[in-house]
Amino acid sequence: MAVLGLVSLLLTACGASTADPLGPSSSAGSGAAGDGKAIVVGSAAFTESNVVAELYAQALTAKGVPASTKPNIGSREVYLKALGDGSISVVPEYTGNLLLHYDKDATATTAAEVEEALPRALPSDLTLGTPSKAVDQDVYVVTKQFSQQHGVTSLADLKKVPGGVVLGGPSELETRAYGPEGLEQIYGVKLKQFKPYDSSAVRSRDLDDGKIQLGEFVSTEAVIPDHGYVVLSDPQAMILPQNVVPLMRSEVASNATVTSTLDAVQSAITTEELTALDQRVDVDKDDANQVAGEWLTSKGLA
Repeated sequence: MAVLGLVSLLLTACGASTADPLGPSSSAGSGAAGDGKAIVVGSAAFTESNVVAELYAQALTAKGVPASTKPNIGSREVYLKALGDGSISVVPEYTGNLLLHYDKDATATTAAEVEEALPRALPSDLTLGTPSKAVDQDVYVVTKQFSQQHGVTSLADLKKVPGGVVLGGPSELETRAYGPEGLEQIYGVKLKQFKPYDSSAVRSRDLDDGKIQLGEFVSTEAVIPDHGYVVLSDPQAMILPQNVVPLMRSEVASNATVTSTLDAVQSAITTEELTALDQRVDVDKDDANQVAGEWLTSKGLA
């Protein structure tokens, strides 16, 4: 009897050690989604990316998939390297900018064209999730006073500003296709200087003070309506559509529970809601973790 009991205990222990850590609904396989490692959702170093990463991680956790976040990793070059080496498993991305990162000669201009071209441009070890209708577009803005003084309402109008303009934006903008090079080559803008900023608030202050005349922001930032900035139109479609999309390691994307959970978040979020979530963190100073959790609960996703 004692021997039989010991054998039973050993069998039970072995069974526990080989159980799928993601639960019975998850698929087996290698990588973060199949070998017992928790999924790590990374994010870039700005508010919205952190919020969306929390949405993804908390939604996965609610479905029994162990997940955590690694926020504020840095620019696209930095977090894509982390995704490539497996330090993170998933990261929120933006369709148009991601396409240009992998294919600088891409000819797509519409959201549909970008979404069709993007999967073909990705490395084989990365897989794209379902793009959301929520959009966070890179935009160029000027103050209302500057717009009225120089008759500037589009990027094309900037070439007629006497003496040119000083541009302010995040440091990585300097090397982006829609950054200084694009402004000069596509729109004939005369740039006197590019000033890099780590802080959106400081960039906004300098724009108000006239230290820069042209500022680059993202369309969901509350600072734009709060300061009454004029968003310049982009008639040449220099800046591609930027729909929110999860980018995953391919072994993670093979897990049906992971993809269906992220799809549910993607289909539920709208541009207006994304803007409101950003504002709660940036303006109201609420915690991104709390903001994400409350939104997921309101949608029945947590």
